[in-house]
Amino acid sequence: MSFLRKFRISNFEFRIWQFNKQSFSTNKGFTLIELLVVMSIIAILIASATYSWQNAQQKGRDGKRKSDLKAVQQALELYLQKNGSYPNQYFGQIMCSGDSAGKDWGKAFTCGSITYMQQLPKDPLSKSQTDGYYYFVTPPNPKTYSLSAKLENSNDPDSQNQPSDCIPGGDGRNYCVTNP
Repeated sequence: MSFLRKFRISNFEFRIWQFNKQSFSTNKGFTLIELLVVMSIIAILIASATYSWQNAQQKGRDGKRKSDLKAVQQALELYLQKNGSYPNQYFGQIMCSGDSAGKDWGKAFTCGSITYMQQLPKDPLSKSQTDGYYYFVTPPNPKTYSLSAKLENSNDPDSQNQPSDCIPGGDGRNYCVTNP
């Protein structure tokens, strides 16, 4: 608190503001409790933002997986129109009739002189040809097939409702597309 002090010297009146020393704190800074509360709030905000970011990334990669399999599905339909049946499988890869090995995921889907797809997609998280790739299966019936992938988001409704003729291929694959 401050107060005004008046005094006179001859005919002059002087006014001096004086401050009470007790009104000013000599301790500057925050208490330990205040710092801990602020740090806890910041940690909670960072944790929730990180969780939301990771969840959004998983959903984005799952969306890419779904669209990749739809694109392969279109290429397989072109193959069916040209050849009268779907291609064979080779350890989860697409194998054209007359070939001795399958087409690597991430490489072109070309049979003879016809290119059905410039590049077969790879899983967004795969680091090699055999790590986390998509899986192609042809049951004994040459008029059908199954493509499968592993979705990261276990709450995705598409991973729960699979058709009965879907052959996931193991390794935790939980999303399938079959011939239309």
